[in-house]
Amino acid sequence: MAKKPLGLDGLLKGDAPQQESAPRQAPSTPVQKQPGEKRVTVALDGATYRRLRLYAANTDLTHQTILERALAQYLNNANA
Repeated sequence: MAKKPLGLDGLLKGDAPQQESAPRQAPSTPVQKQPGEKRVTVALDGATYRRLRLYAANTDLTHQTILERALAQYLNNANA
């Protein structure tokens, strides 16, 4: 059964039908940092993120591995 889209009026008045919440996943175990490892945050546009996800799925590689390899190749090409 398709869910009826909620209008803003229903949300503001508090009489909008309640949506079923998605089942919660168990919290993931945090990955332990390796000695000397640094963390970065990267913001990607939607199209680039979709391409990353598809490539990861097709190659069975993690986003981490793909981005590390790409950055290493870029820095090597730039003689950095």
